[in-house]
Amino acid sequence: MKIGRILLIISILLHLSNRIATAQELTPAQARADISFLKHKLDGLHPGMGYYTPQARMEHLYDSLYNRLTAPISYLAFYRHVSPLVTALKDGHTNLNHRRNYIGKQTRYLPFYIRPVDNRYYISHNVSSDTSLQRGTELLMINGRAVADLHRELMDADRSGSDGDNLTGRRFWSMVQFADYYAAWFGSADSVRITYRLTTDTLTREERIACLSLQDFRRTIQRRYGVDIDRRPNLSVKVVDTLTHTAVLRVSSFMGLKKKDPFQLAFNRRLKRAFKQIKEENIKNLVVDMQGNGGGIVLNSARLLRYWMPKSFRMMEHEDMKREARAELVTPWNPFSALNFSLQYKSEKGGGFTSRSLRHKYRPRRKDAFTGNLYFLLNGASFSATTTVLAKTLDAGMGTFVGESSGSAYWGDFAGHFKTVILPNSRIQVRIPLKKLTHSVSADRSNGFTVEPDFTVSRSYNDLMTNRDYILDYTLQLIRQGVVARRPGQAQPVQVSALQE
Repeated sequence: MKIGRILLIISILLHLSNRIATAQELTPAQARADISFLKHKLDGLHPGMGYYTPQARMEHLYDSLYNRLTAPISYLAFYRHVSPLVTALKDGHTNLNHRRNYIGKQTRYLPFYIRPVDNRYYISHNVSSDTSLQRGTELLMINGRAVADLHRELMDADRSGSDGDNLTGRRFWSMVQFADYYAAWFGSADSVRITYRLTTDTLTREERIACLSLQDFRRTIQRRYGVDIDRRPNLSVKVVDTLTHTAVLRVSSFMGLKKKDPFQLAFNRRLKRAFKQIKEENIKNLVVDMQGNGGGIVLNSARLLRYWMPKSFRMMEHEDMKREARAELVTPWNPFSALNFSLQYKSEKGGGFTSRSLRHKYRPRRKDAFTGNLYFLLNGASFSATTTVLAKTLDAGMGTFVGESSGSAYWGDFAGHFKTVILPNSRIQVRIPLKKLTHSVSADRSNGFTVEPDFTVSRSYNDLMTNRDYILDYTLQLIRQGVVARRPGQAQPVQVSALQE
């Protein structure tokens, strides 16, 4: 038998096995065992149980979900049934994910990107075969449901990247990854029926369009909209206005630049080059663009802060874990893990553990330190370690913040180490953070639950049509007019002037 035919048969068998697995039903006993297993793991490991949602309410919700499992339930229905228990934590680091291979090469996605303007939704990038759906086409309905209703449902179904009752992170991710969220929540579909209005007229139209595989989606995006893709390297510097001596430092992630780099030397080297360039270019106004930065390694965020913080600083006030979390960090196959744990953590009276390294302070850098005006671009996806940088800067009385509220809380978050648990019958995966990280900041210096912008900027229809970075454009106007919310070295913020259009 030819190799091509063998591969074809294997492909067909894999496709059929996936269809069978997708249609799997769980018995009431299996479903109850799974949700009970998840509740036990959350109680034992998650440091934020009862923090945003009172424990009594969590217990009532669990009982309600458990008791309603009285009949066989499909896999996808059970996934949606479990979701409220996870989202009730209101923790952006706790993620509910499908079992392995449920989302894969066979999954079909909505063939467009959607962006909101005011209370309406528009296609910004179209990868379907119907090229008349150009940028600015208003999308009204998908399969008979208003896009606004779908968006609200997806926002409520997944709180990834957004802490507490903050909406910006949920709104951002559920919109930017609308196609992914839609497939995960409603399942893969070969096609959908859409209702829309083209930019050229007011006529309401309806048609059925085919959904695409991830490979086809990416290929078409590259071909049609390659010019729109942000290819700026992390920690890159670009001088944008020589008259006002303004540069943009793009900080897209605090994750390591290399896979095997435990001390993050590559990140540190690139950071040094960036601030050396900033000094050589005589930059007076530095725009730190952290839009879409979901966080990463706290060490790297501390290294960035060293370039403008006025005095030595600590990153965290507390780093706490529950007692059961120790078993996730101390493994029998690693004889040094127990010793390492003892060196890093100590027992608390309440039964958990706290970090021993909280007294460590980071010294400001003298060489190539930046002493000019700082402007920060932030949005709902500025999360985790990124919010740590923003909170520490705000606590120091520095920076002008432009855009929208960050995704994480000013006080800190639940992160640090993670455990992914797999429910025994459905095989659904849930990522659980193990540490409560409390920022070393003063509560009375916050400007809201998250780090709030001094200037809130929203997308206009013209911004959508031109695909411009409207938050950066607004910030450059502030700089040209000399508007600063907090100047370096000032104990109190200056009066913020309104931007003159």
